[in-house]
Amino acid sequence: MRLLKQFFEFYVFGNIHVALAAYCLTKITFLIFDIQNHSLALFVFFSTILSYNLIRFFQLDKINSTIAVWIKGNTKGLLVLNVLALAGVLYYAFQLRIEGFMAILPFFIATVFYVLPLKNKASGLRHIPGLKLFLIAFAWAGITLYFPIQEAGLLDVSNQWIYFMQRFLFIVAITIPFDIRDAQFDLPDLATIPQVFGIKNAKIIAVAAMILFLGIDYFILEVNSNVFLMDAVLTFLSALLIMFTSARRKRFYTAFWVETLPIFWYIWMLLFVE
Repeated sequence: MRLLKQFFEFYVFGNIHVALAAYCLTKITFLIFDIQNHSLALFVFFSTILSYNLIRFFQLDKINSTIAVWIKGNTKGLLVLNVLALAGVLYYAFQLRIEGFMAILPFFIATVFYVLPLKNKASGLRHIPGLKLFLIAFAWAGITLYFPIQEAGLLDVSNQWIYFMQRFLFIVAITIPFDIRDAQFDLPDLATIPQVFGIKNAKIIAVAAMILFLGIDYFILEVNSNVFLMDAVLTFLSALLIMFTSARRKRFYTAFWVETLPIFWYIWMLLFVE
């Protein structure tokens, strides 16, 4: 049982679970636009592991003390994981087109400067008041949707920006529970949604984002009844998890259950959407 617990902690806190979520969001894009590019999906998977662990490395003295202690106690395992992730990134990067790299460049820059300082006295884009949430949503929507479309050469996709906005809203909604969880640890100058509007209003904003996410289906001509039903169920589950979020819940609530929503979305699409 102890070994299983250690494995699960490494899976979640080593950012493998969040990388699987990014992988599933990318595969959802493949299903929507009929793209076949497994190398790109694996590139997203490995690059998510690597980037999230690097972000934690640069923020080690500022993150929750429990996670910092866990990281320091698992440095060897994380080193092996990151080396493997780097190898995966390099291997699959060489299988991508130059157009794909050009498309991902703005989101890569946003990710880099999310942590690294813009000037000697700055602390990275994440410390610009109110920007953190939208920067995360922009990067995730870009990497899991815009990037695969451009890599596939689908330049004439007229409704890709509607899908981009829908993906953006979904990420905004499921990121707010993380801000609620970290409200007691985040610096006041971050000006996150819970800090500015309060936890109750932050939940309302997150649920509203999911309602808008569902409403966008009406603007997507290709959407069918199965897709709408799937998105309605996803909206309901997301709202449920959002409303039960609190700063007192264990990190697994957000780090595992909330991050499972993209995985559920992908599995649902595989099973029920033609």
